[in-house]
Amino acid sequence: MKNKWLIIAVLFPAISFSQGSASSKGELAAITSVGLAAGESIAKPLFQFSTGMNFRKWFAGVGAGADLYKFTSYPVFADLRMSFGKGLAGFVYANGGYNISDGANSHNNNFFKTTDKFTGGLYMDAGVGYRIKLGTMHQLLFSAGYSQKNLSNRVGYTYPCFVEPCPEEIYDYRYKLGRIVAKLSWELGKMR
Repeated sequence: MKNKWLIIAVLFPAISFSQGSASSKGELAAITSVGLAAGESIAKPLFQFSTGMNFRKWFAGVGAGADLYKFTSYPVFADLRMSFGKGLAGFVYANGGYNISDGANSHNNNFFKTTDKFTGGLYMDAGVGYRIKLGTMHQLLFSAGYSQKNLSNRVGYTYPCFVEPCPEEIYDYRYKLGRIVAKLSWELGKMR
């Protein structure tokens, strides 16, 4: 199932650009990114795909990805970018949205654990980057920034007791994982 989504994410830009030209108000663009996120935990990979429209020096779109830092999650976000400088080579970006947990448990195999559920939360990513044009439709992007993903984890334990039913002790953990991100991206679409 995961391989199916990876193939769709890789082939979507080629399929969408083969459908004809965009409207005169903007140009359709797609950005596929791979990168690393590092913070208090060991550096882990992240993958993102966003598609939207270029309007002069602005890009606005929506995206999704896979974030393997600390706990696996799938961010869904709005992507906004502003290009600047000679040939619009520099850019700043901001992504904001919701972080969907993969629902996996915390891998703490305690005999008394009865509940272990992750839920998602806020996702944000902002930074600066540089664009290298490889042709009229292809650009290579390098970027660095700060990202935060929030997750919640509810863990319950039921210990032996003398009188049934034994009560469940619930612990709620909230993670606000701030980290530095570095990404290498391929942008498909004509810059204005």
